[in-house]
Amino acid sequence: MKNPDRARNRIGENHFPLSVGRRDFLALTASALLGVRCKGDAKDGFSFFGERGLRDGSFLRPRAIAARNGLVHVIDTSGRFQTFDGDGKYLSGFMLPESELGTPTAISFRLDGAFLIPDTHYSRVLEYSASGELLLSWGEYGDGPDQFVYPTGVVQAPDGKLFISEYGVGAERVRSFGPDRKQILQWGAHGSDPGKLNRAMAIGRAGDGTILVVDTANHRVQAFTENGELIRIMGGPGEGEGKLRFPHDLSIGPDGTVCVCEYGSHRVSRFGPKGDFIASYGSPGRGPGEFNGPRGVAVSEENVVYVADTDNHRVQYFKVEAL
Repeated sequence: MKNPDRARNRIGENHFPLSVGRRDFLALTASALLGVRCKGDAKDGFSFFGERGLRDGSFLRPRAIAARNGLVHVIDTSGRFQTFDGDGKYLSGFMLPESELGTPTAISFRLDGAFLIPDTHYSRVLEYSASGELLLSWGEYGDGPDQFVYPTGVVQAPDGKLFISEYGVGAERVRSFGPDRKQILQWGAHGSDPGKLNRAMAIGRAGDGTILVVDTANHRVQAFTENGELIRIMGGPGEGEGKLRFPHDLSIGPDGTVCVCEYGSHRVSRFGPKGDFIASYGSPGRGPGEFNGPRGVAVSEENVVYVADTDNHRVQYFKVEAL
């Protein structure tokens, strides 16, 4: 099944094409030749690394982010996968196979430590070794059991099952797959009622097996059992404490708390394992501790929160206290 609108049906409200205008190209080239400031001093507990550019260690609208074993991995809209140490020192990188239609919205890990990447705009899942070798590519655009419509997130459970969030016409859903990559179950439908979804933009799995889905245009996070039964709802439209405005990603910390990055409110909100609101971090802007359209968040084993500060072309990070 082909998708006639694929080139113009993009993730998010402000997805920009990957082509770079002449003025931007000259600016990026100049920054590459002159060097860019890649590390920001800590202020009020916030530090950052990266700046707009195409050289190693810089970013062009970073989007997907993951943190594990002292490393931070980032994909930006140039199609680069870059790896840094926990303080933002560039270590390595590689290019994804295609990026003209758009770039992935998430990075997660297989049980063996390999990368799982939902290649959103190419309706497939890519699996890479830690060294950047493509191990497996599966899926294509369509409605069949082996096909996807804009997969946005993937997470693997200890028993090997994979859970994948999708969004698109007729495909607001979550699906589970066996270790053999064959579909087991699916749930969800377009709508605003409890259990329904409107732009399922990210997925996570808590230690107790709860599946958390970022329901972006409904301004909430929904929690399900692995069989698709609704457990609870976090958030709701608004900018007050415990409310969410266009959340785009989540990450579950080692203490079970859930950090949600809000594209609409330019902040990160933190919830307890049972959905109780704890705190929010950040405000709109370009300084330390300020965000501009953040679209990705990752919490390390040390409770350091890394945020893809997308429209500021950098990654900010700060530490939170464990519960």
